[in-house]
Amino acid sequence: MRSLVTGATGFIGSHVAEILKGMGHDVRLLVRDERRLFPELKTGYEIARGDVTNKPHDLQKHVEGCDYVFHVAGLIKGRTQREFNEVNAFGVKHLCEAVKLNKQSIKRFLLVSSLAAIGPAEDSRHAVHEDDTPHPQTYYGRSKLLGEKFAHMYEPEMPLTIVRPPAVYGPRDTGILEFFKFMSKGYAMQLGSEERAFSMIHGKDLARGIIEAAMHENTVGEAFFLTDPKPYAMSWTMALLRDILKPTKHRTLSAPIWVAKLYARFNDVLQLVTGTPRLPNSDKMRELLPLYWVCSGEKAKKTFGFAPKIRIHEGMKETAEFYIQKGWIKVE
Repeated sequence: MRSLVTGATGFIGSHVAEILKGMGHDVRLLVRDERRLFPELKTGYEIARGDVTNKPHDLQKHVEGCDYVFHVAGLIKGRTQREFNEVNAFGVKHLCEAVKLNKQSIKRFLLVSSLAAIGPAEDSRHAVHEDDTPHPQTYYGRSKLLGEKFAHMYEPEMPLTIVRPPAVYGPRDTGILEFFKFMSKGYAMQLGSEERAFSMIHGKDLARGIIEAAMHENTVGEAFFLTDPKPYAMSWTMALLRDILKPTKHRTLSAPIWVAKLYARFNDVLQLVTGTPRLPNSDKMRELLPLYWVCSGEKAKKTFGFAPKIRIHEGMKETAEFYIQKGWIKVE
């Protein structure tokens, strides 16, 4: 079997590639800059230099001969809807079109979308399910939803499966790194007065679930949330991380919602001047303000038997140790 993996220089894509190689697949990595690959992926893989924003004719040779396409690449930081759409929506369309141009049948096109494409839960009693009406809150979420719509245009000739992860953590992740940096200095944070809860999954569990979804016969044409069974309260998660890191300080920084919004507007101006995304900006605040980013993993469990294996205690400990070993955080 030959599999193409996009986003292999990133957190999830790198784990997907490693698992596939361990299964005996010939793995082709579509990367813009192979120097950004993690050391574990620099040998034993076929490197294809390219970008999902390239034209379909340019991507055609990279999907040629592949049995599976795992489209993991995506933009998570940007300033405008157009920037996000270029990668997360039109990048999907370009890759699907490249598959179509090859006029070959593939076993599966696995698209990694996001819970953000559907939106948060309405209240604490209900988790988001796959058939709920989408109500994305951010540029990122809207771009991911548009990417899903583009992918559906190529069915049924192209067998499609969509995976929508919630918050993801684990070694190699840079998305949650800033949170670990903050906590390593002995600070916790509270936005407003209400408790927040969110679904989460370890990156290695997610990568395994992505591959299991792609290879199961009953997942064609379906979308799935892959998540730990129960959501986590923000205060509980910070307490767990504080216990793991053991910083010398123990302080909680509280910010009223209006102060956070004002700071986000200030970052809006700075990113307009510098041309570089600054977080949190006003778009990011639309992601931070909802209280319940919670989804259900029951459909994945019933359809192809997916269940996470890594408990949050060991997963958080593993992540913290990786960051410390790499010098990405320093506990104070």
